[in-house]
Amino acid sequence: MDAPLSAVGPTVPRVDIALAAADDGVALAVLDGAGPAGPVERLQGPAVARRIAELERQDPRWVWADTTALHPGLLASGVAVGRAQDLRLCHTVLSRSRYLDVPLPGADDERWRPVDPVPAGGEPSLLDLPAAGAAPGLAEVVAEHARQQEAVEASGQRDRLRLLLAAESAGALVAAELTAVGLPFDEARHDALLTRVLGPRPLPGGRPARLEALAAEVRALLHAPGLNPDSAPDLLRALHTQGLTVDTTRQWELERLDHPAVAPLLEYKKLARLLSANGWTWLAAWVRDGRFRPEYLPAGVVTGRWAARGGGALQLPKQVRAAVVAAPGRRLVVADAAQLEPRVLAAMARDEAMARASRAGDLYQALVDEGVVDTRAHAKVAMLGALYGATSGEAGQLMPRLLRSYPRATGRVEEAARAGERG
Repeated sequence: MDAPLSAVGPTVPRVDIALAAADDGVALAVLDGAGPAGPVERLQGPAVARRIAELERQDPRWVWADTTALHPGLLASGVAVGRAQDLRLCHTVLSRSRYLDVPLPGADDERWRPVDPVPAGGEPSLLDLPAAGAAPGLAEVVAEHARQQEAVEASGQRDRLRLLLAAESAGALVAAELTAVGLPFDEARHDALLTRVLGPRPLPGGRPARLEALAAEVRALLHAPGLNPDSAPDLLRALHTQGLTVDTTRQWELERLDHPAVAPLLEYKKLARLLSANGWTWLAAWVRDGRFRPEYLPAGVVTGRWAARGGGALQLPKQVRAAVVAAPGRRLVVADAAQLEPRVLAAMARDEAMARASRAGDLYQALVDEGVVDTRAHAKVAMLGALYGATSGEAGQLMPRLLRSYPRATGRVEEAARAGERG
């Protein structure tokens, strides 16, 4: 499918069309204000995709309960819609928004809570349209849309809310398209990488040869023949028996220990992470037809950020990126999103000093060059600590320097924290 990714368009859509599951198919109606402008159409089977493709030429905005329930099946039929209003995503935004002057009616209605997308590894199709009894029907979609529109129109911040709702809904379309299109992924190359690093693929329930050898080495060095290195309690007991005082088995704690078992143990943990996160089981579940197809979930966490299912869907681990290879005649376009959050913060807060520093290729080095901190490492710790609320340790000690240099940006973070505390 070569359809372009959807985006928030510069113009207001000419028509809204409500779409909902109904009796082994769908029901749709053109909307006019608070209700349908004409008769309700009921469609089944291949007629669904044909009719939606026909209506899509009018550049409508589709109003539906949940993009994850409807769009994947359309994409599988070769139909990509350009605009939509995802009522579940919008309901989540509006039910929590402090910009509404009048509370959204039915804000706690369970029917408008997000639902899980197609199960992992499933191939979506129009046969996967939600059953009529399991999803809001057309009348409910129309009523919820009217409630949301009324709440937005009554707000003094209606323009900002409209933009946010359009962006969230467009993001849901993009997420479905990203999953449908996938990322080119060479399964044979990835299998060869796993075999080279871990050894041949083991039988179910067994460890690869390299992991088994490391486990045996750790057991011998800790004098613990029955040790399961995958069990944190077992590992802590074995370490304590050797007089090694640690509270956890995290890497940074183990690295402080002076013992010959530390090096093979850290190597074991690194390879075990590769096996569990991106091993052969992951390959079978998430790579199909030469494409890596994770599931992207807009507003998947309480902060509104995207989440994903698929093992590294938002950040593919460095050790497996060599398997991402463009198909013959194609080219990968790569964008570096490093240091994105501080730059977004500078724009949101209109902090001109931080914006100037952000123009540099390396924002953290720019902080050093401007005398805010003394090393790049300190700049990274301070900036990420400021963004994510660190108030103690090294980040807390460096925070006063950021407060002095970038008062608007740090003030915006503090304002957001206070708003979160108020609920």
